[in-house]
Amino acid sequence: MLNPTNFQSQAYESIKELILTAKLIPGQKISEKELEQRLTIGRTPIREAIIRLRREALIHVVPQSGTYISKISIKQIEEARFVRETLEKEVFVAACQAVTEEHLKELEKLVILQRTYAQLKDEIEFFQLDEAFHQLIYKIADKENVWNWLQTINLPLNRFRFLRLEVEELSWEIILRDHEEILATLKEKDQAKIAPLVGQHIDVIDNDLVFVEKAFPDYFTE
Repeated sequence: MLNPTNFQSQAYESIKELILTAKLIPGQKISEKELEQRLTIGRTPIREAIIRLRREALIHVVPQSGTYISKISIKQIEEARFVRETLEKEVFVAACQAVTEEHLKELEKLVILQRTYAQLKDEIEFFQLDEAFHQLIYKIADKENVWNWLQTINLPLNRFRFLRLEVEELSWEIILRDHEEILATLKEKDQAKIAPLVGQHIDVIDNDLVFVEKAFPDYFTE
């Protein structure tokens, strides 16, 4: 017999992915019945998942109206960007000191795969590989707990980053070039160069936000 907790976890992860990848769009009204039919998961796990996602501010309830996918907070994007930039400068410097040939091979494999999926215009795989690249660098720096702690703060930022991939004016090539340059700098163990490079990589969010908000004006809130 399957553990009910497994169904709850499956429902939570499935709905969360639909939100992060904008399959459930910001501002959209949802119901337990619709999600049950869409995910073929029972009503109770769906209900538990919604409670959890409300705590993470991905879903909210409007009294006498219904349950909605939360819009993306620009303020929270900017705060998450600030936290990521501040931390990652230190994390990437630490990774410069600790990186091994084996680590470099793993990172290179991720960059090659990311370029492949960029050519295929596969947004989900490209985004997941982007996350995997950063997560591995945290692991190299022995800061995996910091990465795990960041995940809740990252939610609004990740929703924005996925939408960014759908805006024609914003090239995926910029992200790839940054990752290739970060990889080359890690190979050189150039600690002086890595921090400003990471800052440049994350600062692009401010510029991109203007384009993404213009493309999806109804998806955002202050």
